[in-house]
Amino acid sequence: MSHTLTVDYSRAIRLFPLAQCILLPHATIPLHIFEPRYRAMTRDALDSDGLIAMATFDGHDYQHDYEGTPPIRTAVCVGYIVHHDQLSDGRYNILLQGLARATVQDEHGLSAGGYRSAILQPTEHDVMELDLEGHRQTLDKLLGDPHLQQLTCIRNIRSWLSPDLSTPVVIDLAWQAVARDSEQRYASLAQPCVFERFACLRQHLGRTRKTLALAEQMGPCTSETGLPLN
Repeated sequence: MSHTLTVDYSRAIRLFPLAQCILLPHATIPLHIFEPRYRAMTRDALDSDGLIAMATFDGHDYQHDYEGTPPIRTAVCVGYIVHHDQLSDGRYNILLQGLARATVQDEHGLSAGGYRSAILQPTEHDVMELDLEGHRQTLDKLLGDPHLQQLTCIRNIRSWLSPDLSTPVVIDLAWQAVARDSEQRYASLAQPCVFERFACLRQHLGRTRKTLALAEQMGPCTSETGLPLN
């Protein structure tokens, strides 16, 4: 989808800010749309280009000004609604696929439907796959490591890994799957350089591997009665 759909950055794109939900390019997340303003946002998106930019709140002001326009962090992910179901009461269940990294340049006022929108600036740095050949080999080796294969998320990545997927796509999908929390995902979203995203992912997987290897060396911890202690 990200290779066939062109985003028109000259037009304002709808913003959907949430507290914890971070979407990365190429990944797909399910969303349940129930607030009236975001129902309107979804209807407008479905009636036009299908685009919604996932944003995240900056700080905790949203807890006191959620209905207004509390500050959001500048990095967002432009997403496309690849599937939707409208429920009888007007709510939606949608699947949103990430398309591209962007930053908020000029936020518009609230729309007639009560949701936010902004002019965005794409931030992705284009890199040729040939320049990432060594990085891809390193990543494939890490994802195939027996220790890391103990993790369900790593096994899931391996199940859909394909030579047809470019290295930047694999890095983003891997980060979406292995990140500990929304802060790690946001850091990856806000990083325009794929080489930096790869370096952080390699460090994360390397630390995880060392932890799993150490746990294996220590063996299971049990009490005198045989109950697990860890």
